[in-house]
Amino acid sequence: MSALELKMVSPLAVYLDEITSASNLAPRPSTLDGKVLGLLPNWRPSAIHILKSLGELLQERYKLKAVEMAQPMRELPLRAGKLLDPMQEQLDSMVGRVDVALVASGD
Repeated sequence: MSALELKMVSPLAVYLDEITSASNLAPRPSTLDGKVLGLLPNWRPSAIHILKSLGELLQERYKLKAVEMAQPMRELPLRAGKLLDPMQEQLDSMVGRVDVALVASGD
């Protein structure tokens, strides 16, 4: 009789801050007070609602300077097999306007 081999896989997410050193991540502000918060929804229907609720919650908790919601993509942005190409303009324009950005994928 041959030995049985069993491989266990954890369903828990592995977060970037757990597998990379802090120096590889973008710097995190110590507070959101006085910061401009950028909200970037993807093309999924609930992403706007998720981000809007998070923006409102963070406005209650911190003294945000402003909250900016980017326009969501209206369809699945596939071009030449690359998912993020059509969003590049949105990302580039947000970089100069916001201090912190949240991205949501809702469904």
